[in-house]
Amino acid sequence: MAVNITKIQFMSHRDTAHPIFYCHAHDDGHAPMLAVTTDGISIFIEGRNLLFKVKANPQTKNRIDIYMPITSANQLGRELVAATQGSSANQWRESTASPGQFASGRMSLPNIIWSKFGKTIQAVARVNSGTQMTKLDAYVNIDLETPHGSHIMMSDTEIHIGISLDNPTGTHNTDLTTPVHVPEIELQRGTAESNPVSKVAGDFSLKFTKEIAAGLGQLLIGTVAATAIP
Repeated sequence: MAVNITKIQFMSHRDTAHPIFYCHAHDDGHAPMLAVTTDGISIFIEGRNLLFKVKANPQTKNRIDIYMPITSANQLGRELVAATQGSSANQWRESTASPGQFASGRMSLPNIIWSKFGKTIQAVARVNSGTQMTKLDAYVNIDLETPHGSHIMMSDTEIHIGISLDNPTGTHNTDLTTPVHVPEIELQRGTAESNPVSKVAGDFSLKFTKEIAAGLGQLLIGTVAATAIP
């Protein structure tokens, strides 16, 4: 069963000349969702044939970012537990990383209630315009977050999943994107973004051992909404 989420984006270092690929549930025609599948040996969390908006890239990281409400996180956890029945669960470890130390964006970071991490067998992100990012043994960080007072799009407690990747390969071919006129409210404030915007389809896959996937399922099932920190 597919799990509806809020947002997924593929980012790369701005020096690689690849844009950001951005899929948000609030944008017209976009439906970010995750599915849990298995080949009998490994467990996959996948997003297939997702529609992405192509955006200017000020970032300095190669990564996938996924955001979802607590209800979606709980549902994804149940899907993982069902797919890993009979497997022992490896618990995800507490993270001591400090995201604010390396923050480079224009917005304030959300309040992080807790942060944990695990590893994939492989992570893959790609779009039909030619960009692809992969990584073996990729680190996966999961945060329970509440919004900062300055946030506009984020309004409630959510789960953020971040996956670090290697540098992108391929070349982003703008001829393989589609120009689309979007409502003015969808254009990013404080930037030069204007109609028409380019859109392109893409997908991603996170491959886990059954034990790591079972631990992730238990973590997500046990996640509850947090009270915002002042």
